[in-house]
Amino acid sequence: MKYKCADRGSLRCPCVLMEAGQCYACAMAREGKCDCSEDWQGVCPYNEYLQNGKRAAEGGLSAELPAKIIKVTKYSEQLSVVRLGVTKGFSRRCSRPGSFITAEALGCRVPLSVLQEGWDKDENTVRGWIETALQPAGPKTKELLKVREGKIWHIAGPFETGLAGRAALDRLTESFCAANEIITESPGESPSRGKFLVVARGTAIAPFINIKDRLKSMPDTEIMADDEKLSRVFLEKYMGGTKYETVSLAHDEEKILSAMDGARTIMLLVSPYYVERFLRLRPERKDDIIIPNHANMCCGAGVCGACSYTDKDGVTVRRCKCIL
Repeated sequence: MKYKCADRGSLRCPCVLMEAGQCYACAMAREGKCDCSEDWQGVCPYNEYLQNGKRAAEGGLSAELPAKIIKVTKYSEQLSVVRLGVTKGFSRRCSRPGSFITAEALGCRVPLSVLQEGWDKDENTVRGWIETALQPAGPKTKELLKVREGKIWHIAGPFETGLAGRAALDRLTESFCAANEIITESPGESPSRGKFLVVARGTAIAPFINIKDRLKSMPDTEIMADDEKLSRVFLEKYMGGTKYETVSLAHDEEKILSAMDGARTIMLLVSPYYVERFLRLRPERKDDIIIPNHANMCCGAGVCGACSYTDKDGVTVRRCKCIL
């Protein structure tokens, strides 16, 4: 199977996998023989590696940087939102689908999805910011929430593989743009676009909130939110007037399955337990579903190996870096 690296052509490329001869996006690094087609016009990671003195990019977007806590908003005992001060450039890069950062706590890196990003203008200075939602589930997240406003988090990123099934999201947006072009050229036609369904529970809703404003113009979007682990005040604020239906994943399974049957593309932002359950009940929809990459949001750089996966061809990839 061919894998695409989320970092290819970015400031993080070439990475340490290139130095180790394990870059799965570049056969030249692995086998000493280039397998790119003649019409390839993108960035060559191996050439970047040679020009960098056969070294990985130093720092780049993976370098740790201090981020000042601007505000901590507690919505419940189980949900807080932290706003961090960053550069405008950093905040803009966090607008990409599936963006997440890592924050240092107890000597470990904690992956956190970006909930929202933006910037404020103060006199002649533009200051960027990002927000992330935290549930105090274990020692690391509880440690992060001990640090209050005005203090510092040490973060790295942004990384862009917080969502799996990005191909389905790309197909959705591409077909929507194509349909708009058809409407512009032939107003009398009504192309079929299909419903876009979002099912979310807990802080897994963050990747949708981060990109929802770009999806507002899409017709036939249905949103089902399980608010058991979310505050109603939180949803009212971050859904920004976007209509949604409150459901229970535990008790409204048939209703959700029926909605899935009528959708063209599904964003299933739930825990791995429910992802596995819904895919087991609707295995034919696996190529149409976008899910959180929670299990593979580890170091984000392909170094720790916690997300390593060996496919049926015997190829081992780091799923924190690859886009299927």
